[in-house]
Amino acid sequence: MDVIVRGTEGATIIDLHGRLDLNARWHFKAVLNQCCLTEQEHLIINLSGLSFIDSAGLGFLVSSFLRFTSLHRRMSWIQPSPPVWSLFHDLNLQALIPIFPSEREALIGC
Repeated sequence: MDVIVRGTEGATIIDLHGRLDLNARWHFKAVLNQCCLTEQEHLIINLSGLSFIDSAGLGFLVSSFLRFTSLHRRMSWIQPSPPVWSLFHDLNLQALIPIFPSEREALIGC
């Protein structure tokens, strides 16, 4: 899995590409831990390049959301690919986690 971190006004964005599975989550965890130390307000996880997610990857994403928001910071997910969105929809994750169709909407959304 490739992880790209970039900044924009008002947020840090993490772009995920490839497969988020048991093995790949360790790389993502290292990046996310660094972002937890540096991002004070809003972290956006861009899921558009994610082609696959297993239960370990999904569990890590959800626990990361809960951890980050427990620090009184915002985390949003954007643009899940169709197979990933289907899983999120089936699990009704959008009721727990703000999932937006674009970066712009995540930046202005609450």
